[in-house]
Amino acid sequence: MTVSLHCSEKIRNIVEELLHNRHIHIREESDVWLIERGLTLEKGKIGIVFDMESLHVLIDYLDAIVDKKEIVKDRITGKNSKGELKLLAYDDIYYFEAVNNDVTCKMKDTTYAIKEKLYQLEERLDNTSFIRVNKSYIVNIVKIDRIIPWFNSKLLLTFEGLDEEVDVTRTYLQQFKEMLDF
Repeated sequence: MTVSLHCSEKIRNIVEELLHNRHIHIREESDVWLIERGLTLEKGKIGIVFDMESLHVLIDYLDAIVDKKEIVKDRITGKNSKGELKLLAYDDIYYFEAVNNDVTCKMKDTTYAIKEKLYQLEERLDNTSFIRVNKSYIVNIVKIDRIIPWFNSKLLLTFEGLDEEVDVTRTYLQQFKEMLDF
């Protein structure tokens, strides 16, 4: 989240630290202003007005915004076969698969269509338990049951509770091994 901060110098450091601790960025040109009572809000901007007496209310509000973002951060939206949208938790996802221009998300009992392309998911899922294993799959390593050495320096992955297998191709083998420390 990015905001423009407009306040007196005597409280600027306090508010900047509050924002920094919540990973809220301050930028001069933002449509959302945090503005101290008594200052003028520029036309066309959204203002959150505060003063030293109401600073605790501002803190509670910012914490609520940050908490909501954290809840959604480890989820992705998928569409089931009935066209219903659902928020899917990363922990419940086995893998993402790309076939032609369509990307699906495999859960234990259901498959969901995903809007993003595989390369976008790969960026989004960086520093999580997901890793690209071939040109069509990103897998959740915590859902892997067995890793089987296979032909041509490949690995074959099986998953807990699924009757499906995914191969790790040579292109992605080193990265996969590094992630698992073997």
